[in-house]
Amino acid sequence: MNKTYQSLCSQFYELDKPTVSDEILKCYLSYAKDLKGPILEPMCGTGRFLIPFLERGFRIEGFDSSPHMLDICQKKCEAKGLKASLKEASFETFSSDHTYDLIFIPSGSFGLLTSIEDVNSALKVISDSLQEGGKFVFEIETLKAVSESQNSWKERFVKKGDLKITLKTKAHFDLLSKIETTVCKYELWEDDKKKLTETEDFKVKLYEFNEIDPLLTQNNLKVLGKWQLRSDMKIAANENSDLILYECVKI
Repeated sequence: MNKTYQSLCSQFYELDKPTVSDEILKCYLSYAKDLKGPILEPMCGTGRFLIPFLERGFRIEGFDSSPHMLDICQKKCEAKGLKASLKEASFETFSSDHTYDLIFIPSGSFGLLTSIEDVNSALKVISDSLQEGGKFVFEIETLKAVSESQNSWKERFVKKGDLKITLKTKAHFDLLSKIETTVCKYELWEDDKKKLTETEDFKVKLYEFNEIDPLLTQNNLKVLGKWQLRSDMKIAANENSDLILYECVKI
């Protein structure tokens, strides 16, 4: 997986997306209703989902390969008086001495796995980590999500007090690999002086409709539904959907 979510990226992400919408959170919480076993959120990041689950009393654990994202998550948990079970790990290094009733990866983060080998390995880890009958819920972006502004620079910024972080991005989509690469240039400014610069190549794998289904089947994950999230409801996904929520069960 790509080396992303370094220090400035993680700070920008937290200021730009500190929480998740009530509608999307409600959807993911619905899968945890009446569960007795633990929950796992791979790629948990700054805790936008994990923390609301903890606040509602769920037994949830998380892992992420970015120490910067985990540090933000840990500090937010401590500030709220929450005890979080967090690990710095990737799918290659993650291990647990128990299985889970629910594993979920929201917000298209699954697309950060850009090679078929990495995807298949991750699905095996997920399947092996689920109890029989346990659910795997995740979102992927499709080819309909390709950025309209290819090969041109865009800029925006976030602020906190006297600090400002600017982000310049330029996207390029490769049709053969179905990978969109976005060059991200972060700059930290304080009192109108540039203090730090970071550059990342942010790669996301996009999928054709139904493309990932055979890999799920190979890893004993049966698709129960494919959904689009619209306000406070789910509707069936189709070939025009740009983001699809998969609901799977281990068989």
